[in-house]
Amino acid sequence: MPIIPQNKEILKKKILIVTDEWLAPSLALVIQNEGHDVYLATKRHTNILKGTIKRIPYAERLEFAPQCDLIIYEDKSNRDETKELRAKGLSVIGGDKLTDKLEWDRTWANKIAGMSGILVPEMIECDTFEKIREVIKEKGGKWVLKQQGKIDEIKGLNFVARMPNSEDLLDSLEILEKHWIEGVKPDFVLQRKIEGHEMACGSYWNGKEFMKDSDGDEICEENWEHKALFPGNLGESTGEQYTVMRYIKAKYSKIFAETLDKCRELLKSIDFKGDIDINTIITEKGAYFLEFTPRMGVPATSAQLEIQKSSWYDFLKAMADGEQDKNYKYDDRMCIVSWLYTKPFPFVNSAKLTASFEEGGIPQGMEEIKNLMSFRMSNSEGILLNFKKDFTKEDWKHVYPDGLRFRNDRLEIANADGYVLTAAQMDNTVEGAGKKLDELLRKIIVPKSFWRDDFDKTNYHKCKDDLEKWGYILTSEKLKLKQEEESKANSIKEEGKRKEIREKLKKIVYAKR
Repeated sequence: MPIIPQNKEILKKKILIVTDEWLAPSLALVIQNEGHDVYLATKRHTNILKGTIKRIPYAERLEFAPQCDLIIYEDKSNRDETKELRAKGLSVIGGDKLTDKLEWDRTWANKIAGMSGILVPEMIECDTFEKIREVIKEKGGKWVLKQQGKIDEIKGLNFVARMPNSEDLLDSLEILEKHWIEGVKPDFVLQRKIEGHEMACGSYWNGKEFMKDSDGDEICEENWEHKALFPGNLGESTGEQYTVMRYIKAKYSKIFAETLDKCRELLKSIDFKGDIDINTIITEKGAYFLEFTPRMGVPATSAQLEIQKSSWYDFLKAMADGEQDKNYKYDDRMCIVSWLYTKPFPFVNSAKLTASFEEGGIPQGMEEIKNLMSFRMSNSEGILLNFKKDFTKEDWKHVYPDGLRFRNDRLEIANADGYVLTAAQMDNTVEGAGKKLDELLRKIIVPKSFWRDDFDKTNYHKCKDDLEKWGYILTSEKLKLKQEEESKANSIKEEGKRKEIREKLKKIVYAKR
């Protein structure tokens, strides 16, 4: 992973990361490698980077925060903790309870997006299975079922219809209802399916404006997610398999103009500072809103670590203080970031499930022995990593230990869930970055490891022709033309200013004569 050499003149700063589940461990490691002290307060137990990043008890986070130069709320804002800390004059990344509502309450978010001027699909809130059926039968057409609120973290509940009148969704609903847990509210939305191409746009917001590059231009990141488990977008929808991403000046991004650019007043009103992403479906008519993600993403943050070439502490500190990092540098080539997994992913072992397998004592008969042994061997915690002989120090710069810990001078998988690490590569083309990334991942030896290797057939490739035609992807020729037009317009503007000054001077000179 990229390590920025420690400058002896840099004053060591203290950073606190507050999180429910640690989304971007490698960000903490990068900041620590810059020469600072990083502390973690996490609500959920995790072994990731245990012994490498210092920890404090989660209950002591507010008491510890005033000692820190920067506090990063990585996922949830814990209602209004960020506001309370900012009121004390502290530098804080994160949002407030309305920020959380933007992500978890899909109906409300859809309404807010529409009020901001973004195109939105029809969306209907459903709190019973019967209402879901009634809406589909009454309105017809293809619908997308999405969970929200408290059940939003449960993966595998969403469903995208492919049949003309969502017949496949209705069939799936019977299975979902059959296995539903009594007492849990079915908190869903039905979203009218928009036929188009999925594409997202994100940027970092400092409370007043989006973060800028050294030219003084706001920057955004355009990205294409790949959630399906298998190549070709087949199989179960997971958190994320891999992402294609690039940084671009916001003034050259059509999706930025149709989404984030329209949300400035919204972002000011929710007291937000940090990374915000809007996912959309692009059609010939425009970008239709899907969802807000006002927090750090995974594995998106690892891609950003690959792309950014200047100090992360300086960047985040400036953002938290409502300022700009004048030394901000980045690589504008195409980037691909991918998870490397092993079993049991996408199935997840839990402490309660482990206990249920172990509480029976000594297994009786081969059937019980088989079940217990199979379960135990699906636990990834403690599996050691090996590297091929041609794995180099340069390769390590592109690896992010987002699921690992260092112990006894070895790298091992930290948790039982099968998340191993993220890795990223860049190139002038997506397929070039993909080829480098596939070669890198093949040098890392993990038992039964896997990743999606369709980097030459990404969602970016599938939508490229349409998005170029509609103006959402600029070819190098079109970008050059835009830059020339901008330069010409600036020249005309400057000449206009000079002419105005000349006219004023003439009046003064002639008046004196």
